Amino acid sequence: MKRNYEALFGAFYENYFYFKSEGMSGPEALACTCEAYFGMDKRGEMEKAVLSIAEGRIHLTHSKIFVKSKQKIIDALNSLDLNKLQHEIAPDDYQDILERRDMVLDGIESIPVDYSPNTRYYYFEIEKEVKNYFGILFNEKKDATELVEEIMERFERECRSTLSEKIVVRTTLAELLIRYRINAIGEFLKIKNELEQFDMNDVGEQLSENEKLDLSMRIKEVLTKLQNL
Repeated sequence: MKRNYEALFGAFYENYFYFKSEGMSGPEALACTCEAYFGMDKRGEMEKAVLSIAEGRIHLTHSKIFVKSKQKIIDALNSLDLNKLQHEIAPDDYQDILERRDMVLDGIESIPVDYSPNTRYYYFEIEKEVKNYFGILFNEKKDATELVEEIMERFERECRSTLSEKIVVRTTLAELLIRYRINAIGEFLKIKNELEQFDMNDVGEQLSENEKLDLSMRIKEVLTKLQNL
């Protein structure tokens, strides 16, 4: 039985990293993975335990967790029928499951809560993704037009997904173009226009108050540097 439960852990993580490799954010990749295993937790306590633990452990690697997802995992792990679980797996495996369960329950309490139901890249994560992709293209000696076009193409889905992702992508791109003195007047004008019209209130709970403050300062600095365009 041990091989079965370890295989389920492995398959769950493999699916998650596959979706991540397709360019999805961590929360989106996890949502797709959970959907792929929808209903399997009804097969037995072992499946319920493994899927809840695996989902929880991945959440521990994220910077936030959606409030309802957090409660769902806590409820699932606390409601495990341990008598049934003992009959489904070997004693050593049972102890291993309990240790993994306790690790998730302990760790999940310290993750900041996200109140927006939108699965998306979180604030600092989308900024990091843009910087990493920019670095790859910059090292390939792309010209200004090609560099901007490829970045916008890479993050087109994110920009359509949520306003927070769109504005962070635009702001980060502008910062990078300015820092590396890349002549992209047309793109600067587009970004300047978008940032000037942007209302922070429109992102709602997609960003925390601290993230909104940080983004506001970044936008102000970008607009100051672009004011003569």
